[in-house]
Amino acid sequence: MAGSMKNLLGSLQTSLNSKPYSLGKSFIKVFRKSNGFCDFDFTLKDGSAKGIALIDTNFEPPIRIMNYCNEIFSRDYIKNSLKKAMELREKLSNDKIIDIGPKSAYRLVNDGSDGLSGLTVDVFADYLQITTLSDHWHPHVRYISEYLLNETGKKGIYWKISTKDQQMSKLYLGKGYELDEANQTTLIIEENGMKSYIDLLDLKSTGFYLEHRDNRQIISNLFKGRNGGSILNLFAHTCSFSIAPCVNGHKIQTYNIDESIKNFKFADRNFKLNGLDTNYHKFSQKDVFTQLDYLKSKSTRFDVIVLDPPPRTKGNGFGIFTSKDCYRDLLQLAIPLLNPGGFIASFVNTQSISESKWLRQIGVKNDLEINENHSKKQITIPTDDNNNNDDLNEISQLNIKEAQFSNFTKNVSPFIKLPKFKAVQYFDQSQDFNVRKGDENIAQQLKGVLLKNKVDYSKTKYYSSKQD
Repeated sequence: MAGSMKNLLGSLQTSLNSKPYSLGKSFIKVFRKSNGFCDFDFTLKDGSAKGIALIDTNFEPPIRIMNYCNEIFSRDYIKNSLKKAMELREKLSNDKIIDIGPKSAYRLVNDGSDGLSGLTVDVFADYLQITTLSDHWHPHVRYISEYLLNETGKKGIYWKISTKDQQMSKLYLGKGYELDEANQTTLIIEENGMKSYIDLLDLKSTGFYLEHRDNRQIISNLFKGRNGGSILNLFAHTCSFSIAPCVNGHKIQTYNIDESIKNFKFADRNFKLNGLDTNYHKFSQKDVFTQLDYLKSKSTRFDVIVLDPPPRTKGNGFGIFTSKDCYRDLLQLAIPLLNPGGFIASFVNTQSISESKWLRQIGVKNDLEINENHSKKQITIPTDDNNNNDDLNEISQLNIKEAQFSNFTKNVSPFIKLPKFKAVQYFDQSQDFNVRKGDENIAQQLKGVLLKNKVDYSKTKYYSSKQD
């Protein structure tokens, strides 16, 4: 037993040399605590690794390194971390990157990247929402709430529990916003001229994805200088991608597909809130995959298609869809519905698949490209991509001589280039959703790519000699 523990400690010391922000279950027994917040100090060959970790077996991976520092976990540590998080958002505001004004919505604390693993804090106009992803934060919610209310001057705090064993959302401190006669939220935020209702009591969603702020603006800008246009919004949620271009003055017709009638009722309120006539917009409460086949049979075409699917869903006649394995199939279903020279905005959550694997799967970037001119035929890795360690390990196992994948790389799809399209821009989540380098595998990180249909003629609204 002593020898096993010694080997485990040696393995941990080796892992800590690279300063990771997550560790596997096997290392739990080496820490002082098997659950909860833990201060650690391990001796390494070239120094030591000190810091604070959160151990929660309901997480995967269960050990989250909150910070490498000389501090211990305490209220002072929490307060200092919250203060740094607020200072970062103030800097982003001063640099005109995000809006933190009285009607805005943004992320104030983003899980581990602000040194507070398992905790998020969002701002919605006069209210804050604290979300705890681990039970170990529950004893500290009152202290955090009182501190934030005092520092921000907001009216109230809603607390959302989102753990393996409990789901709950309620007003926690302060005065809550009012509900209308239909028991619907009256809380409104504004983003780049677009207004949206926010529901802080809903367990699944507030009705608005904050991380898409910059991406909504990019898609709106596609219609600049156009007399009109159309959007096919798949997995439309509450249709913010459809509303944003319209409030910016563009004459857009949209076709929105989502299975949830609740989402569309929310969307209808938002269209009316922004003074938009819903007669120019269609809402199809149907299975996306079935409806794509139907639209194809009707030869319906759109100028912009937005693909923002959940990591996993089920489609009639399609089976189980996962971003990890089936995104290219979804893309191929959407392509026939695009006008020549149009755009497809595709998004993915990188918790389900790394960005580099996803770009390879959909046929945009070949991150396993072989440099044939190198005498040793080494594999070149583009420097502009943040490849995860699992990608690098798979790359190193390639069987070059046979030009095949080894058994270690079965989950790396063959690169099949997407014809007649090129990537013209890469999407990212807003910078208030900061993610530390090393946190990519555990933090929810939104990525995406804007694909343009290449045409060899100029009779299309989106033709540009410079781009093509």
